[in-house]
Amino acid sequence: MDSPSLRDFQQPLLAGTACQPPAREPVKPELVPPSRETAFAESLRGWQFPPPPLPSDTSSSDSDSDWDVGSPLSPLLPADHLGLAVFSMLCCFWPLGIASFCLAQKTNKAWAEGDVQGAGAASRRAFLLGVLAIGLGLCTYAAALVTLAAYLASRAPP
Repeated sequence: MDSPSLRDFQQPLLAGTACQPPAREPVKPELVPPSRETAFAESLRGWQFPPPPLPSDTSSSDSDSDWDVGSPLSPLLPADHLGLAVFSMLCCFWPLGIASFCLAQKTNKAWAEGDVQGAGAASRRAFLLGVLAIGLGLCTYAAALVTLAAYLASRAPP
């Protein structure tokens, strides 16, 4: 009884695909039998697989999107933290608040130019400076209250 070869089994499976088996040289027998994972990886070596087909449905529920429908990833706009920057500029430590405000504006400009990494970096810096301005503002207010309390305690009553 004649046993079928591997190529006889491969041909019906490859008939409907774009894959072509590579030209193989005669295999030399190995002394150590390969593991199943190694044998599977070796059997796929040299094969050319076509890329998966892209979806043909181009309809989108978000009609306001500026991104191509076909793009696999559309990054989200990083938060500009403009409200935090304005609050820290007006109510807390204003020098850092102004820097935070400028970086919040830079976030939107970088995003409009298509610089996603620059927009993310400016967003993180604006947040950091805004929080730092609030912290320094609270410390300044606390120091002013302590100084005022010490001054009023040292004064002689009228």
